[in-house]
Amino acid sequence: MLYANYDVTGAGLSSALWDKCPLDRLLTNPGVGYGFVDDFVRAINVAAGAEAVRGVYKGFADTGGLVADSDEIGGVLNFSSDGDNEGASLATVMLPFQVDIGQGELWFEARFKTSTITDTKHGIVVGLIDAATLSATVPIAADGTLADEDFIGFHRLEGDGDTMDTVYAVGSVATPVTVKADALTLTVDTFYKVGLHFNPRDGNKLEYWFNGAKLPDTVTVPAADGVTFPNDVRLGLIFAVLNATGTTPGSSDLDWWACAQLRV
Repeated sequence: MLYANYDVTGAGLSSALWDKCPLDRLLTNPGVGYGFVDDFVRAINVAAGAEAVRGVYKGFADTGGLVADSDEIGGVLNFSSDGDNEGASLATVMLPFQVDIGQGELWFEARFKTSTITDTKHGIVVGLIDAATLSATVPIAADGTLADEDFIGFHRLEGDGDTMDTVYAVGSVATPVTVKADALTLTVDTFYKVGLHFNPRDGNKLEYWFNGAKLPDTVTVPAADGVTFPNDVRLGLIFAVLNATGTTPGSSDLDWWACAQLRV
């Protein structure tokens, strides 16, 4: 299975991030915790139209947009659209995870790539989000910034194609917190792994990971259980792209994602 193939730069989960996670037990014993791993071996197709449920996921695509098989070995989803300010997105229907000082330790990782690092082509969002209704302007707004949603993860601004920011976005705050601008450097058609780790027994630090290495900048989660973000909301996967141009905007691929959390 995917979680048995630990590898820093390859297709498996990053060993340094997951080495203390009892993922085998979390995936099979609800008393220990809960987790989900999806390598997209089964088809998930999202055509243009309103937000629609596709099994455990909900997806959205604008006119000219599509979430579909990228025709790669192992199963990879392609997110694309062909017009200006058009995009495509996928999120989980259920929101089983919570970065909360009163909950257990949490791990998240996803593997993705992009067909272009040219500026003003398309923005990317990957991470964990609240109960957002996916649309043409959620989770990425028309100007390329983040929509007014609770979100933790990674964001490529449409105007900065070769880098990604680490982000901690509180939906009730107009300007999301950029933990580290240009934290990641991207190249064309290269898979990258981005991750999150939260341990409430270790200073309430939310860590950001890139290709199996912990990034230096962290967030201290507020010590107010069930009151302030992210303590007060449940979270699930989000992956989304939004075009900044209608001319050769490119596309991005999601290879797999995994998330797991211990019970308290």
